[in-house]
Amino acid sequence: MINLDSSIIPAIIIFLLLIFGLNKLLYKPLQKVLADRESRTTGLVNQAQEELKHHSSLFENYQSTIKNARMEGYRRQEQLRAEAQKRRAEVLAQSRADAEKLIQDSRASMQSQVESAKHQLTLDAQDIAQRITSTVLDRPALEPESR
Repeated sequence: MINLDSSIIPAIIIFLLLIFGLNKLLYKPLQKVLADRESRTTGLVNQAQEELKHHSSLFENYQSTIKNARMEGYRRQEQLRAEAQKRRAEVLAQSRADAEKLIQDSRASMQSQVESAKHQLTLDAQDIAQRITSTVLDRPALEPESR
């Protein structure tokens, strides 16, 4: 059986002093170091997760900006293509109109030249006919009244 004598009190006092001393010198500093380490690792993990979220949002913004810029470029390219086709159609229509006018002017000029040539040929034919008549008849031919 356990014998309780007077040596138990100094053992209890030594035990309490050891617990108090170990708590102050070993357990509390160790707990503080472990808490610091935990906060640093957890803090670094949390910070890394926050930075990852931030960079992910930046990347998404970058992707959407590129997509919007690409879409704007395609829209602008399509707009320029439509303007160029419209301008080409206008130039083509104007060229056709100019060519048609030139053809009509050329036809009118040729028609007037043909009419002028016919008139001149008629006059020349009449003149030749008068000469032939005067040569055949040995007398001067009468001049036509309207020449």
